Amino acid sequence: MEIIDLTLPLSPGMPMQPGDPPLTLARVRSHGADGYEVTQICLGSHSGTHVDAPRHFFPEGATLDRFPLERLVGPGVVLDCRPDAGGSRAFQLSEQLRRFPMAHGGLALLWTEGAPLSIEDAQVLLGAGAGLVGTDAPSLDAEPYAAHRLLLGRDVLIVENLRGLERLGPGPVTCAFLPLAVNGTDGAPIRAVAWH
Repeated sequence: MEIIDLTLPLSPGMPMQPGDPPLTLARVRSHGADGYEVTQICLGSHSGTHVDAPRHFFPEGATLDRFPLERLVGPGVVLDCRPDAGGSRAFQLSEQLRRFPMAHGGLALLWTEGAPLSIEDAQVLLGAGAGLVGTDAPSLDAEPYAAHRLLLGRDVLIVENLRGLERLGPGPVTCAFLPLAVNGTDGAPIRAVAWH
């Protein structure tokens, strides 16, 4: 079994959403001075490949620690949502879901090459029973964040900045999206992996 790493590596200077804090690394202990090394890592909750919890958009929304790991690990499906040469999608999302049905609460991974998710497609994913929607785009959608609000408002988690979906191709996969175990957050960076 080959495990595919879907994680965007974290590094200083990497692109961030406007207003998010930059990622910084600082050596606070060194082998020469201290006999060991320690690095201070400063980053925002939505740095790199990360998961959004409802609290990201809703003041009373659930924080990430309220979701069991079972919501972040399990069967999923890669859906080919890449635009064709004319800028429209070669396959409609509903057609993809008929071809590759998803279990209720399943993990939907959108292979978009950066294309945003429309509110109509977010509704299709809700109707299909998605418990988590992941994308290879830096953000699922843009202002006014209608797809974010619809999904997070229904406690559907969102994973952004996935990499390597082309190595999986469309169809069923098993996934694990493991966030840092931080209490009370609106999201967290994750290590994302998948396998057939």
